[in-house]
Order: sequence, then structure tokens, then C-alpha cells
Amino acid sequence: MSHAWAIVCGLDVMPQLLRLSQDQLGIFSLRQARELHISENAITHAVAKGRLRRVRTGILAIAGATDSWEQHVLAAVLAGNENCFASHATAAKVCSLTTARPDIIEVTALIDRQLRIPGVRAHRCGTLHEHDITEVRGIPVTSPARTIVDLSSRSSVDELAKLIDAGLRQRVLTLAALHACLVRLGIAPGRSPKKLQAVLAARTPGYEPGESTLETAVFDAIVRGGLPAPVRQFPVKLGRTPYRLDLAYPEQRIAIEVDGFDFHRTRSDFDRDRTRQNALVLARWTVLRFTSQSTAAEIVESVRGALFGQSHGS
Repeated sequence: MSHAWAIVCGLDVMPQLLRLSQDQLGIFSLRQARELHISENAITHAVAKGRLRRVRTGILAIAGATDSWEQHVLAAVLAGNENCFASHATAAKVCSLTTARPDIIEVTALIDRQLRIPGVRAHRCGTLHEHDITEVRGIPVTSPARTIVDLSSRSSVDELAKLIDAGLRQRVLTLAALHACLVRLGIAPGRSPKKLQAVLAARTPGYEPGESTLETAVFDAIVRGGLPAPVRQFPVKLGRTPYRLDLAYPEQRIAIEVDGFDFHRTRSDFDRDRTRQNALVLARWTVLRFTSQSTAAEIVESVRGALFGQSHGS
């Protein structure tokens, strides 16, 4: 048995390669293999034997490694070699700022490099701070703050608001970090500081993003309808039991509950919601409930009626 084949079979360097691939979603690059002194001939033989599979040019996976979207993202990053990282809409998905999976993978490298990776949209950047890059599940990726700044030009104000609120809810983003990133990067192609500043202006210290995108949509509908802004995530104690209301007008004793399938998906959740609603009604609160099917007009009409159409707490 040749030394190279012995390595691939696991008698020498292969354990290192296996450890490397385990930290990289089961994949590695030929460049990384060469650094471990594994020849391309040995790799080719392992592919022929079914021990490895090719993911894209220069990138291979250990046989049995799960073929996933995130694996293909990392493969694109590895194909860009050093100082390459997932970015833009791809980074938004990797960092859990959105559930939407983009149609094309996007990566970014430093401006002194010209990347050409088949099937990948490559960007170049001239300004890169140490806080701009992080790693998520083994994928080098722009930080949530940098990602949002990079997406500010192509995204609408509403889309930016959703990205920011998602980052705050997931605790992967702080408003301070986003402000600092925006100031640090300034104006450049693909960035819209004014648009982002408009979104941040409504998110002052102490801002509460709510538990869901749907909650934010209901809040926005109320405010855009010309009504007073309700308090988000309002804590209330009924008897000995503490609760947190999605939205509330405490002085008028109006509670607004937002029912999304993602937050009310079990029987126990359903039962707890009804127990809470009964407790609120007994405490002389008016309870309004909205779902993803509620239109902005319906929300505004119901809230306006509760605020001005009747007396509360008497």
C-alpha cells in the first residue's frame, strides 16, 4: 500500500482530515488537503472508491456527510480560499435574520481579490473590521450588523426593520453594534445609510422587538393607522400569576394578543392562552386577538373601537 493511500485510508493524516471536515459540515478543500500532505491522486482514488464525493471544483465531502444548503454555502466560501466569507442575503439566512433561503449564494472577499466562483455571486469590500466577521456553524460569515448594513440599499425600510427585529429577538444583534457598524462603514455602493438611519430612529434604547414578525406587523399597522403606539411585551400580574402581553394599552386596560402558528402550535400553548384570556377578562381587560389573516384595516378598526368606542376599567 502506498503512503498516500495509507493516508486516505486513515493510517496517517486522514484522522486530521476527518476532524477538519467535522468542523466544516463534512467538507474540505484540496488546498486544505495539500496542507495535510494528501496528494490529489490519493483524493481521486478515494472518490473512485466512494469514500469521498465532489461538492464543487476543488471541494470534497466525506462520504455520508449530509448534503445541505449550508454545506454548499461553506463550499462556496472554501472555493474562494482565504479571506472569503458568506455575505448579503446568504449571511442573513445563515445568521437567522430571515427564514428565506436566497436563490443564489453570495460571498465577499477583500477588494484586492477578483473572485470567480461558478454559480456564486461574489462581492469585494475595501473596509473590513474585526467585528465584521464571525462564524456560524463552521461558516465564515459577515456579522449580523455588517450583513444588515450591506443589505441596506437593496432592502426596503420594512425589510430592514424585519431583519433588525429578528436579530434582536435571536440575541445575535444589538442596536449599539448596528449603529457602530453603520458609522464605521459610511457611504459606499450597496449601502443606504439614510434608509437604515430611518429604521434605527424608531428603535431607541429600551426598544422591544416583540416575540415575532407578526407582532411587529400588528404594531406597525396600529401606528400607521394613526393610533397611539401600544406598549410591547407589557408585564402584568393577575392574581399570583405573571403574564406578558404582546401589546397593550395599560391605562385603558386593553390587551392585544397576536396568534401565530409558530408560537401557538401545541395543545398546552392553546390552553395556556385561554387561561390567560379568562384571567384578563375577569380583571376587566378588553382582549383583542389578531392573526396573520387580519388585515391592517381590520386591526386599526378594532383597536380604534376599543380605544374610543367604549369605556374601560369602570
